[in-house]
Amino acid sequence: MIKSMFSRIKNKNVQTLLAIGVASILIRLLIQYDFDRSALLYVGIPFLIAIFLLTIDRPKHSDNWKRSYLNLVILSLAIMLGSSIVLFEGFICVVMFMPIYFGVILLVFLFEALGEYLKRRRNGKNYVHVLPLFIAFGAFEGVLPEFSFERDYQVTSEKIILGSVDDIKNQLIQPINLNNSRHWMLELFPMPYEVQAESLSPGDIHTISFRYHRWFVTNTHEGSMKLEISEVKDNYIRTTFVDDTSYISNYLELQGTEIYLTPIGDKQTKVTLTINYHRFLDPVWYFGPLQEYTVKRTAQFLLDDMITPK
Repeated sequence: MIKSMFSRIKNKNVQTLLAIGVASILIRLLIQYDFDRSALLYVGIPFLIAIFLLTIDRPKHSDNWKRSYLNLVILSLAIMLGSSIVLFEGFICVVMFMPIYFGVILLVFLFEALGEYLKRRRNGKNYVHVLPLFIAFGAFEGVLPEFSFERDYQVTSEKIILGSVDDIKNQLIQPINLNNSRHWMLELFPMPYEVQAESLSPGDIHTISFRYHRWFVTNTHEGSMKLEISEVKDNYIRTTFVDDTSYISNYLELQGTEIYLTPIGDKQTKVTLTINYHRFLDPVWYFGPLQEYTVKRTAQFLLDDMITPK
């Protein structure tokens, strides 16, 4: 019925607008029922969009497949950006979503092209269209606890720093230069605009304030992280995140950090920084490595710019 309804609409602009509306409604429903962190959003939605676009505009035998794929990508991009605007999504969400979104679009297109090729070669039935079912099945990751994988991660970075343990502890409560250059991945994420850190006494709370302009200059989200100094020993500092209302809390839950300070010579200290966090987003094969890489780069940035005495 849906195919028949859309096939009567010959204007591709109208078809695209309707697709944006349907995609926005589906995403809103996923958000409403707390499935927006599951693979239903990040795999299921692009899968349905690809199937829909190939259904209403199936390439002919005589078509140029490169041109057909380019058209599919352009329409898919229009639907993704259009639905993101309707749902007030920020640029970070869009950038993080794009690789997996177009990856699924590409896979569905390749399955379709391969199916058409085999059908012409064998002049009969083929079962290549069963392959997209594996994508559909993977879209249910995270819907139930039984369909989830390990979510708790621990990332560790080390650095040998010129300075004593006391130098490093003193550096940890100094004002941070928030304009330092960062790795290109971290440049996608807004830096905090204020950090309140007065001492390293157990029980102290350090507050890190963020301001995220989802649309670069507007659609602003204000939030903060509260970091408790949980334990301080001669060569060890443990912290715990006790509250997080920043934009980062939409993607992962930062649980705490551990800093080991090992003197290794005259005014030299080996610093080992460990960050513990909990992954929210699925699928694990995409967001697991992506978040682990980003947190690893964050740990290195903290070692270089916050922990190393200036």
